[in-house]
Amino acid sequence: MQSENFWNKNNGQKHFDEALLLEAEGKTSEAVKAYQKAVECYPRHGQAQYNLGIALATIGRIDQAIRAWQRAIWIDASFRQELANAFGIDDELGEEVICEPDVTCYARAA
Repeated sequence: MQSENFWNKNNGQKHFDEALLLEAEGKTSEAVKAYQKAVECYPRHGQAQYNLGIALATIGRIDQAIRAWQRAIWIDASFRQELANAFGIDDELGEEVICEPDVTCYARAA
């Protein structure tokens, strides 16, 4: 018998795949809902958290985007570098990116 975690992860992946399709069609608000369902089913889906952040930022919900990115970094620290690359933060400025022990990350104003 499959564990509940397996089914949650599987359902989360289905919603994630749906969100990718919606985003490709330019339906960002609908993609946000699908990403939210994905992380509701499987909160440790780092890529879904990261993509949710991008979709939220795209529609102007920056505070929520930052929280989604924080969760993505908590799940997988490599998302920190992906965000630095996405925002064009170079190595020198990258040293100014601070991750507190609670994984709250932000860029210090220069």
